[in-house]
Amino acid sequence: MVREVAWQWQILILLQITSLSFQLNHEFVPVNEEMFSDCTDNPGFESVDKLADLSAFGRKRAPNGGINIGGNITMKWNVQPSDRIGVEVGIYKLEKGVWKPTVLKGGDRDFCKSFYDKNTLYYPYSTEHVINKEDVKDKCINIPGTVLVVEPFLERILISYAAPLTPGRHKALITFTAFDKANAKRPDAICLEIIGDVVKA
Repeated sequence: MVREVAWQWQILILLQITSLSFQLNHEFVPVNEEMFSDCTDNPGFESVDKLADLSAFGRKRAPNGGINIGGNITMKWNVQPSDRIGVEVGIYKLEKGVWKPTVLKGGDRDFCKSFYDKNTLYYPYSTEHVINKEDVKDKCINIPGTVLVVEPFLERILISYAAPLTPGRHKALITFTAFDKANAKRPDAICLEIIGDVVKA
């Protein structure tokens, strides 16, 4: 009887959290219309310019919010096509001038396997809009010269989490690391930041 009651409480709590996740909707609004910037607190990492040529990739703030995006991204990271690419993402909040980590973090130890996967969290904000997917589906960010053709679209990053987010300045810190066939880490890991404000949607 006690075990049955405990399970009922767990189900109720789960339902409340699920409901909460649909109520707490926020938008992440980048402060820089270029979106990407170099990591300021991660010495030893290469900049986003080492990862890709973004000179033909347009980014312009829209009058009604979000950023209009479109154009070509040409990969230029000097690693091997056979390398495994790991990615880590952490969300930080600016509090009294100091970036503090939040509970929101994640990663993918084999990013290239899921790069075009429609079930990933980032797909609607990125890979979905690559219109030459069929031509580059066997390529990834570790193959220099690969060109991703991105259709024009309005980037608005909407967030819905069970854990409440407090409005304010945040940043997503993203690192890409290449590993060779012996699983040894290559030295030229990439780090980039997207700084923005979390506001209620």
